[in-house]
Amino acid sequence: YTGRQIRYLLLQTHYRTQLNFTFEGLKSSAHALQRIDDFVYRITNIDKTDDQNMVSSIIDKAKSQFASALADDLNISPALASLFDMIRDINTLCDENKVGVAESKNIITFLKETDQALGIIFTNKDKEEAPKEVLDHLRLRNEARKEKNWSKADFHRDKITELGYVIEDSKGKTRLKKISNR
Repeated sequence: YTGRQIRYLLLQTHYRTQLNFTFEGLKSSAHALQRIDDFVYRITNIDKTDDQNMVSSIIDKAKSQFASALADDLNISPALASLFDMIRDINTLCDENKVGVAESKNIITFLKETDQALGIIFTNKDKEEAPKEVLDHLRLRNEARKEKNWSKADFHRDKITELGYVIEDSKGKTRLKKISNR
């Protein structure tokens, strides 16, 4: 487990409550952080130019709930819940193609403000480039896909999975994602 995952596990417990440390809790922390990372990736890769101003009310609600929860004796559970509620609501808007570039910048600004208190969202320590072998298999897989050689593409995809990564394809973009806790 990474330091970031351990920090999240420690962070999600109220300071007056005894921490119940379990490996299941660490797995849950890793999953929660992956949700955040996937959301940040999705938001930073929005290329739709027209905004529909549907995000500002969601951000304002999350900001208010987050600040209110922390002001209430550092009540971290509802503070984190407000963050994940915002992520769910904005993901729904993204699914409906209702979030534009300007709105995505407002979301990132809010997340950076939130991260000043949390210190878990924008950390680059866990973001390392995939090994050369994985990148080579990815390149060969993409070439095979262009040639419509599906068995060769599947072979390289399987090799990438064996090396601890998964491929996500969307809108002509390919993303490698490290499989956590292999």
